[in-house]
Amino acid sequence: MVAIVLALFIAPAPGGHAASTLDSPNGRLHVETDVPNWSVSYDGHKLFDGNRLGLILHGDGDLLSNAKFTSASYRNCDRKVKVLFGRASTAVDRYNELWLSLEGKTGRRFEIVFRCYDDAVAVRYQVSKTKDETEIVVQDERTIFRPAGTPTAFVQYLSSYTTSHEHAVDVTTFREVKSDVLLDTPLTLQFPTATAAITEAALRRYAGMGLHKTGDALISDLTPRPDGSKVVVKDHLLTPWRVILIGDQPGRLLESNTLYCLNEASAISDTRWIHPGKMTWPWWNGNVVKDGKPTPPIFSLEAQRLYIDFAAASGIQYHSTIANNTDTPWYHQNNQGVVPGPTTDVTRARDDLDLQAIKLYADSKGVRLWTWVHSRALRGRVDEAFTAFEKMGWAGMMVDFFDHDDQDTVELAEHILVAAANHHILIHFHGIWKPTGLQRTFPNLMNHEGALNQEYMKWSDRVTPSHTLKLLYTRMVAGPMDYHSGGFRAVRKEDFKVQFVAPLVEGTRAFMLASYVCFDNPNPMVADSPGAYQDQPGFEVLSEVPTYWDETRVVLAEIGKLVVTARRKGKEWWIAGMSAGPARTIELPLSAFGPMNHRATLWLDDATPGADPNRIKKQNVTLGSLQNLRVDLAEDGGFVAHFRR
Repeated sequence: MVAIVLALFIAPAPGGHAASTLDSPNGRLHVETDVPNWSVSYDGHKLFDGNRLGLILHGDGDLLSNAKFTSASYRNCDRKVKVLFGRASTAVDRYNELWLSLEGKTGRRFEIVFRCYDDAVAVRYQVSKTKDETEIVVQDERTIFRPAGTPTAFVQYLSSYTTSHEHAVDVTTFREVKSDVLLDTPLTLQFPTATAAITEAALRRYAGMGLHKTGDALISDLTPRPDGSKVVVKDHLLTPWRVILIGDQPGRLLESNTLYCLNEASAISDTRWIHPGKMTWPWWNGNVVKDGKPTPPIFSLEAQRLYIDFAAASGIQYHSTIANNTDTPWYHQNNQGVVPGPTTDVTRARDDLDLQAIKLYADSKGVRLWTWVHSRALRGRVDEAFTAFEKMGWAGMMVDFFDHDDQDTVELAEHILVAAANHHILIHFHGIWKPTGLQRTFPNLMNHEGALNQEYMKWSDRVTPSHTLKLLYTRMVAGPMDYHSGGFRAVRKEDFKVQFVAPLVEGTRAFMLASYVCFDNPNPMVADSPGAYQDQPGFEVLSEVPTYWDETRVVLAEIGKLVVTARRKGKEWWIAGMSAGPARTIELPLSAFGPMNHRATLWLDDATPGADPNRIKKQNVTLGSLQNLRVDLAEDGGFVAHFRR
């Protein structure tokens, strides 16, 4: 690591503001600041012009209004950060940083911090309490992003602050984005010369940030507390980073580790117990062992043993015991269904579930147990619950139905991560906001949902291949994305019908296989039933593919249409592609993967018009590094290639 701190003389601009510039280490990104105004250029092209900072505190009003500049300092950093489970094993944390110290009109001191990475600009506020204060109350935040020109916008409209963040992605010009409607983040903008995504990093002890458009600007929109305020802190205030990720093509956003770097180092000193891996998820397929057959009942020891045997034989590390055939959770409650009632007690297993026998059998097969819990059932007893979960033998826990990102809910999520770490339990968050890089601080956080994903195919046809390939460049820009992956009943769009048990999926079998390479997810589901996978072509991909990587390169990228991702684990490469729309042919040069002959196994679509979308063509080939890999993709198709030295 190289870190240099320099005191700067920056001449105050008219009005006492601080005017300065900041460049990325490679010189491609350029920030101009004249607090409270700032702008961003990339390769000499203005992307954001007329951005503005604003933070409104109780008793102070807008801190940036008539604030007086007092001093500035500059720092640069160049270091490598270990990534335990992600897109790469190492992240390059390289940036230039500008600290601006100011004094508000009431005498309050605060700082604005800008960081400029090669692929991002980040800014945050740091505010100290006055000697007479017991707390700082944020009434609102008015960080404003004003895109230059008329980029294409990929937006998710939210109906209210109470949301699971599971929505379609609308594609429109920025000028036509609806005004004064809550917008989710990340919000992706495609300019003629670059692609940018607005999001946040290091969301802790603060409210989550959405956006709303007013005029030609996107304004930060914090989820309110019940009393209408946005954030209350007893100590100094350190906001999340407001981040614009930027790349010369959209695939660069999917290679970035900057959000991870913007978080604090691990709070868990010993991470040797953390082992990501694939998991069964019987809920998705209707809690059956074979398609359409509700017997044996899913909570029976017979059914649990069948799933555990399947997991052990298939290299699936975790089996999930979730709910019975009435969709009532594994823990004690008298009422049916997932919603907690007055008798809900997560510290007790249901009487009709022989959890001890299931655990003993799973242990004998080398399979660990995962489960599910409603977040409301944990409120007020998080520590007690996780003490009980460890005694029961749960290795992982999906916590669901947060449906809000006010400060209280954000703090609940962190409390859960701390308690889970204390008891060596891995965590999925569902019904929740996008990731903000917090898996660096709490590496027991495997992934977030926050996406309209394959679970919706149980009751709708909304998760099309095009939708999936929009989410990759919007939601997944922020980090790991759980998607209920693994559906093995692929149909063409015209043949789709709703099935709550044994759901169908759109896109080819190869499209589904490719998602295990193209998606960021260290703990993905293998969500279909064991019977759905029996003797099926391509299932070996789900058994063999890694879930976290040493290196990631996005080779081809078209938002909503195509992604081709190359991932390295050790000396082996996995390359996969997902395409939405008409059949196409792509060619990939192999010279980037080393001067050698490549032994490869390919799983390809049958691209013949009208062919069964579940049909897989498997080939073993040897390709030289000067050759191209040519792949014919079916309509809504995909491919997977596993290269070995």
